[in-house]
Amino acid sequence: MPSSTDARIEELCARIRLLCSGDLTSEVEAELRMLARHLRLAIKDHVRAARSSLGAKKSAMITGDPDNR
Repeated sequence: MPSSTDARIEELCARIRLLCSGDLTSEVEAELRMLARHLRLAIKDHVRAARSSLGAKKSAMITGDPDNR
């Protein structure tokens, strides 16, 4: 799986944890909602990349390509 999506998810989670450790203001709530949207998209991208990678590995196994196992 691409490490770029892992890093993006970790960064978003860290920002969310930091915001959750303080007082909840309307600005913090708005930021949390925005980060939640970004996190959902990052997870969706991560799952899409994982499925694509598994699909490629499955195809390689079916065709007998030893380089992609």
